[in-house]
Amino acid sequence: MSSVVVFDNLSDFNNMHPLLQNSFGTRPAVRQDDLFPEGIVGMQYASEARRLLLATRRGQLILCDQTGNQLQREGGFANLRFLAWSEVGTFGVAAIKGGRLVCFDADLKIRWEADFTGEILGVAVSLFGSHIAVSSESARTHIVTSDKKEIARFDTPRPLNFLHFVQESPLLIGAAEFGHLCCHELNGAEVWNERTLNNVGNISVSGCGKRIWLSAFNHGIQVLNDRGKQLGSYMLDGIPDRVAGSASRRRIAATTLEQRLFWLNAEGEVSWSCDVSADPVNFLSVSGMADRLFAATESGRVLQLVW
Repeated sequence: MSSVVVFDNLSDFNNMHPLLQNSFGTRPAVRQDDLFPEGIVGMQYASEARRLLLATRRGQLILCDQTGNQLQREGGFANLRFLAWSEVGTFGVAAIKGGRLVCFDADLKIRWEADFTGEILGVAVSLFGSHIAVSSESARTHIVTSDKKEIARFDTPRPLNFLHFVQESPLLIGAAEFGHLCCHELNGAEVWNERTLNNVGNISVSGCGKRIWLSAFNHGIQVLNDRGKQLGSYMLDGIPDRVAGSASRRRIAATTLEQRLFWLNAEGEVSWSCDVSADPVNFLSVSGMADRLFAATESGRVLQLVW
């Protein structure tokens, strides 16, 4: 069971919760504090549907509305490694340990399953849920329709750990943990590729695809254009290991290895930062309009912060 608390008064929340006590900048209002003692192993926010999807360590998927109310709960997702969901909230996929892909609908009901050779390293779902991308440790990426028809497959020099469909174009952005960043059409044809010279913690892509953000550890948050060319970098007080940008490009959230949480504007200026070492953040998601940040912590706490 989870406990949900909605705070209208920020000072009330700060008096009881340690995560926002040691912070600076423009503090957010806390709209949701939802605790799942079993732990969170995946989180995705569908901005168009305004629905938050959570995966727990007990193998359950939980669908919540924007106020934190639970709408659906389904089991059968034990050993989940990765989670992806369409922006309109109609179709999602779960990568299960052992190379199994489980696809589900808006009600979290399983539609179909498939097995891949080797472990799945990355998954993505297109804006309307029509296409799925799956990468495996064999360095092969598959593009499949929501009705289980494979339409493309391609190999890359290194396995792709991170996949993102561009919302406004039929393109897929992929990145390896080191050495390779690429863009492919839905038929598998390569549009471009770039060699990366740093380790990558994860990537985020704007809705138009004109901005790609890499959490590049000692190299900061790297900002790239729609051809994978570097435009600059944002250097934080710490080593960024996770980044999440809004579809509108207006806001970026990041965490660091030093367990700090950052909220940045489009120019990379820090609007707010917080020490979250008391309960480190494991998952981030930013709403499409950049007005709210969802964070899931190590203890199983889900926070919704609104500016």
